[in-house]
Amino acid sequence: MSDVTDSEVAFDAAGPAGAPAVVLVHGSVVTRKMWLPQLEALSDTYRVLAPDLPGHGALAHLPFSFDASVAMLAEFIRIEAAGRALVAGVSLGGYLAIELAAQHPDLVAGLVLTGCTLNFRGVMGLYLKAVAGLMARGWLKQSYAQAEARTRRMFPPELDDVAEAQLAAGVYPEVLGPSFKGMAGKDFAAMLARYPGPRLILNGERDGTVRRGEAQFLAAMQQGRAQAIPNAGHACNLDQPEAYTLAVREFATAIGW
Repeated sequence: MSDVTDSEVAFDAAGPAGAPAVVLVHGSVVTRKMWLPQLEALSDTYRVLAPDLPGHGALAHLPFSFDASVAMLAEFIRIEAAGRALVAGVSLGGYLAIELAAQHPDLVAGLVLTGCTLNFRGVMGLYLKAVAGLMARGWLKQSYAQAEARTRRMFPPELDDVAEAQLAAGVYPEVLGPSFKGMAGKDFAAMLARYPGPRLILNGERDGTVRRGEAQFLAAMQQGRAQAIPNAGHACNLDQPEAYTLAVREFATAIGW
């Protein structure tokens, strides 16, 4: 039986304490609660851990940055996952997972990357930096009402309970600016090439913008493959939770740890 905990140290955990660890990294604006379907479903075999990132949820009091988030995730894996974990990330969480694996390959048994196969370089990088600058000055922002409405739309009706848990944990649109700043101009495909372990690109079939970069990221991978979740968009772990969980489980079984 899983022991799901709403921890004061900003993470949820389920599954046997001595089992191989799976760390789930959420996207921007939302929190660890977006992973509740996978936290429960994978806990029969794995120790499943979903932390909040700085600037989100229980860590909303901490400023968000890529460097701080990668450092936090590395320390989290050392302490809570006995120093090694399969890491799955969606959107912002996926980009952070790539940086984590490039900087600390010894901590990462494998990578599952969702909604993060697009480099924001060239014109796109300049645009994202400009947006981040406008947000930093308060000239452009997403309101809490807008963020809540957009978050609500992420969840299909059958996940109403998960949506309520997420909304109760809050939304954090103020993190968008520093998130964009952290992504702009970086070559995440090159970072991915530096990580020698197994990798799975797991995008939603309908996530057209992000999937434009799939081929570039796939070519950069030494060990890895790409898989699309049918009838799913950007947050495909919510659009098709059972299919997403099955893909993660099959990958986790195959990597050999």
